[in-house]
Amino acid sequence: QICVPGTMTCQTIDHIEVDTGSTGLRILADVPFTLTLPQATNGSGGPPMTECLQFADGSSYGSLRVADITLPGSGEHAANVVVQLIGDSTYPVPTGTITGQSACPGIAENSVQAFGANGILGVGPFAQDCGGGCAAPNPPLAGVYYNCASPSTCVDANASLTEQVANPVSMFTTDNNGVIVELPAVGAAGITTVSGSLVFGIGTRTNNALGMATVLPEDPNSGFITATYKGIAYAAGYIDSGSNGNFFTDSSLTQCTTATGFYCPASTMSESATLQGTTATMLAADFSVANAETLFSNASYTAFSNLAGTIPNPPPPPQAQPFDLGLPFFYGQNVFTAIEGNTVSGTMGPFFAY
Repeated sequence: QICVPGTMTCQTIDHIEVDTGSTGLRILADVPFTLTLPQATNGSGGPPMTECLQFADGSSYGSLRVADITLPGSGEHAANVVVQLIGDSTYPVPTGTITGQSACPGIAENSVQAFGANGILGVGPFAQDCGGGCAAPNPPLAGVYYNCASPSTCVDANASLTEQVANPVSMFTTDNNGVIVELPAVGAAGITTVSGSLVFGIGTRTNNALGMATVLPEDPNSGFITATYKGIAYAAGYIDSGSNGNFFTDSSLTQCTTATGFYCPASTMSESATLQGTTATMLAADFSVANAETLFSNASYTAFSNLAGTIPNPPPPPQAQPFDLGLPFFYGQNVFTAIEGNTVSGTMGPFFAY
C-alpha cells in the first residue's frame, strides 16, 4: 500500500516484483497509478528530480516521489520514502541532446507491458540505490540522477543519501536489517504458480533466525561476491530474485534458436559454481540447465528451477564479469540478504546467506 505522506489517501498495487538485486520501490505510472505524490526535490525548495535506473536487460526512467509505504501481511511501515514513478508522462526520457544531460541508455522499460510487472520492490543489500558515488562532492554520475528546471531540460545531478531512492526495509522501525526469500522447490518441468514468503528482518524474531545458513559477506561498495565456474572467477557475482533465470557465460552450452539469450542443451546439464565473499568461506552453488525452448513450450508454466541464459550486454574486460544466480536458485531454500551497516550474528552486512 502506497500513501500520500501523512494521510490516508492510499492505493494498493499488486503484481510487484521482489528483487534482491536492486534497491527501492518503483511503480509503473500506467498501472494506472492514481495518487498524486509530492515530487522529491534536490534540497529544500530545489528542482524536481528524476532518475534513470539501468537493469541487466534495459533501463527505466521516471520522476522521484515521496510516499508512505505499508507492506501487506506484516504491517511493516516506512514513512517519507523516496520512490520512483517509472514512465511518468510529465518527463520525457533524456536523450542527451542538451548541455549537461546524459541519455538514459538501453532498451526502455517504462510501461507495464515492457517491464512485465506493475512495479518492483528492490530489497537488495544497500540502503540507497546509488550511495556515496552519487553524492557531492563527487561529480554527478552520467545518466543516473537528474535535476529538472523544466520537464524537458533535466541535467545530470548529484543526489545526497536522503534524496536517493531508498530501500523501504531499511526505513522500518523494526525488522529492518534485511530480508529472507522463502520459496518451495520446483520440479524439472516447471510449474504454473509458486507461493512463498518475503520475511522482513534477520535474527529479529523467531521466524527469521539465520540458523545454519552460511554467510557470504559482499563487497561493501559493489555488493558483489566471486563465483568460480569451470575454473574461471567471475568477480561480479550476485544472487538476484529479480532475474527469471541463472545468467552466466558458458560457450560449451548450446544457445537457443528462438528463445534468444537462453541456453538450450540437448539434455539437462548439472552445473556448479563456488561462491566466495570477502572472507575465506566458500560455498557450493549447484544448479541445472534445461532446454529453455522445451520449458517454454508449456505456455501455462511460469516458474522454472533450471532456466538459464547468457549475460545480456556484459561489460568489456578487464571489468569484472557478472555471474547472476537468479530466481531458480531460490527454489527449495531460504536465501538471506542483509542490508549494509547491520550486524547479524557477528557479521556486518551487506551479505548473502543460504
